[in-house]
Amino acid sequence: MSSVKILVVEDESIVAMDIKHRLEAMDYDVPEIVSSGEDAVEKAALLIPDLILMDIVLRGDMDGIQAAQIIKDNYDIPIVYLTAYSDEKTLKRAKITGPFGYIIKPFEDRELHSAIEVALYKHEMESKLTASEKWLSTTLESIGEAVITTDDIGNVTFMNPMAQKITGWDQEDSIGNPLENIFKIIDEKTGEHVDFSIDTLLEKDSITDINDNILLITKQGTKLPINNTNAPIMDDKNKKNGIVLVFQDITQRRIAEKEREQLLKEKARSELFGFLLSAMPVFASNIPPQIRNNIAKSFADRFEKNIRPGFEENISNCLSIKEAKNSANIFNCYMEWIQEFLSNLGIEAIEHDNKIIFSNCPWEKEARYSPMFCLICRIIVIRSFTWASIRGHVEQVSCMADESKGCVFQFILSSGT
Repeated sequence: MSSVKILVVEDESIVAMDIKHRLEAMDYDVPEIVSSGEDAVEKAALLIPDLILMDIVLRGDMDGIQAAQIIKDNYDIPIVYLTAYSDEKTLKRAKITGPFGYIIKPFEDRELHSAIEVALYKHEMESKLTASEKWLSTTLESIGEAVITTDDIGNVTFMNPMAQKITGWDQEDSIGNPLENIFKIIDEKTGEHVDFSIDTLLEKDSITDINDNILLITKQGTKLPINNTNAPIMDDKNKKNGIVLVFQDITQRRIAEKEREQLLKEKARSELFGFLLSAMPVFASNIPPQIRNNIAKSFADRFEKNIRPGFEENISNCLSIKEAKNSANIFNCYMEWIQEFLSNLGIEAIEHDNKIIFSNCPWEKEARYSPMFCLICRIIVIRSFTWASIRGHVEQVSCMADESKGCVFQFILSSGT
């Protein structure tokens, strides 16, 4: 029996039993089925399931959204909504409860399984991030946040130990120094200096947050990502006597976010690899060439149907950054896309002199008994290149299946492109 325990909340008994049987066939544990929001709250507290499948529309005084809100406020249990309603009003209400997914009825087993696994994974990552943030928050509370105060002309009057640690300035050297000499910040994206002069700050009459894309340049020249809150210091006559800055080094939070992104990327890589394998039957090496060609064409068509929409969106975004839609930029955008796509399949590839050179093959063992695996890369590269609408063609120079050290594809671009 699976260790994943799922509470099903569904007021249609036949539907509920069908969901239970489908979940158990997927090796999930379904200890209970309840039909009302009130029972859902009670059983959530009693069973502490790993996940709740919650129908939005339930009989009784409490619907699924209300029950989910109570569970969210009291228990750390991820909820995936089951609903036959996808109208904007219902979705807006549901969003407030922070669900981990939606499944629109009727649904296939594959959709149900994917939604559950993604929800469990997302919850696990958020729990780790929350635990990390709580640890960081507790640490900051014990030693205090970074605080700097100034007088009305912008000279530093106080720095607490945390501010000294983050900025690299000790209090003795900072007192009386202009704030802009101590607290230097730049825009992370543009690298441009952010105006943080006393005149600018004193124009504000309330607390101001600067939390996005800000880097603090320390005394040693190190750049640290921070969030920052500042406010004027007012006397009893409402006169501004200076400002106070409260800020934090968010490096650890950034690291946690990147780790979560990497885990999500690895999951996406696994799912994409699974799609490629499921889209291409594997047969013995003595398969007749005609049948092999038909299988390859079928795979290429499914590959195009599933991947091309994302490809076109990616190329469009890439070209908008390059600010010019010409063949050279289209080709560069294509090269960036194909390398990233191959990387998501576990293939490390480099571009050199209009060539894509593979340094590894993730299905090298499979290729020994089925030539179809060797055709995957060829289909991916040649078919995707046609989507870019660049005059030219692709030739495969070498292949690992032929005992070459690596697979190499040469892009032959027509003159004038």
